[in-house]
Amino acid sequence: MSVRSSSEETSEDRSPWGRPSVLLSGAFLLALVLLGVVVAVTGGGGGSSGRRGSTPTTAARQATPAAAASPRGCTLPVGSQTVPSSSPPQAQWGTVGSMQVPQNPGVYGPERSDGPWETCFAHSPSGALLAAMNFYAEGTAASPSAVLEHLAVNVTAADTTGGGLDDNGPVQLAGYRYDSYSPGQARLTIVLQGPEGKLAGVVTVMRWNGSDWRYVAPADGTPSAEVLPDLTGYVQWSAF
Repeated sequence: MSVRSSSEETSEDRSPWGRPSVLLSGAFLLALVLLGVVVAVTGGGGGSSGRRGSTPTTAARQATPAAAASPRGCTLPVGSQTVPSSSPPQAQWGTVGSMQVPQNPGVYGPERSDGPWETCFAHSPSGALLAAMNFYAEGTAASPSAVLEHLAVNVTAADTTGGGLDDNGPVQLAGYRYDSYSPGQARLTIVLQGPEGKLAGVVTVMRWNGSDWRYVAPADGTPSAEVLPDLTGYVQWSAF
């Protein structure tokens, strides 16, 4: 019978990646950074899990200044109300911060790109999905306070602390699950992948504010996430 050292036991017991589920406490982006710390310590590098054999073409986008800080004036048509629950919507992969993200500026959004801010997504299930994924990518391009100020609602002062999403290791999108949708609100689980293919599904709520989708910060400051062994039950969607 093998015996773990006290240091090994402490490290494993504290690691959220070693638990079947985990409630991420503290500031939203800071909590995800802590996941990155654990993954980075367990193995260096950003190697992919090898689930995909090809890499989609990356769409390079020029930043086009927004007409104003407010998303008022977004002009994308509403489009299809079909929920992409079994396959991802048509999109190309662009780069925001250090992450690859799906974008379709003329159909689902973002219609506007101003520095790190990707805004004006279609009032549709696919628009909400792309808005959620771009929200995470913006966590690698700006501070938590700036990201939440620009792209979130229901924000408290405690939510605005912490570092960038990728401060302690590379993070990429791996897939998603659509949990529910109404014209006013979308609830999804977005799967993020850290080094060595470690996966975490993070519950993500997006709210329509009359002209664009915004991330809803959890009222208690504790977004929930589940450590995943694989993408079973989720739609795989990644640029690797």
